[in-house]
Amino acid sequence: MNKKGFTLIELIIYISAFAVITVILANFIINLINVQAKIKIDKEVSENSQRAMEIITWQIKHAQGIYQPTSSFDIHPGQLSLETDQNKPNGEEITYIDFYLDENQQLCLKKEESEAIPLTSGKVKINQLIFNYLIDGSNNQAIRIEMLSSYRNPSQKVFYQSSSTLISTVNLRND
Repeated sequence: MNKKGFTLIELIIYISAFAVITVILANFIINLINVQAKIKIDKEVSENSQRAMEIITWQIKHAQGIYQPTSSFDIHPGQLSLETDQNKPNGEEITYIDFYLDENQQLCLKKEESEAIPLTSGKVKINQLIFNYLIDGSNNQAIRIEMLSSYRNPSQKVFYQSSSTLISTVNLRND
């Protein structure tokens, strides 16, 4: 007699194999999603930190000098105030630019008579910002910047943590 169809044992084997393949595929997809999220987080912290550091260093290189009464050196959170002739208001010889942390731990740039501009996104917080004022025997001035930033991790999952430490020293121009 020629029977067509599956036996109960064959059906159980096929369902078990399908379940195992489905679980493996689901784990792979979940891991892929997690890895993509981690890459995005790392990129966010890295790009924010690098962009902020580039803006600060550019402004220092083009500054006329340091405005020391409002600068805070060698402490966290530090503040750097620069005297500059870049983008000065009409009729002014010089203007001032400040770099500081706001109440949300975002790095901000504030130009005289303007609103503060956040240099880092709301997803990145600055954990440490220290400016050091350096001067050598020839009266050459430089600023050392130390910035530690991290991802604001609302889920508190260890996998989604990311941080970046950047240190740079920039000479002021000698005009």
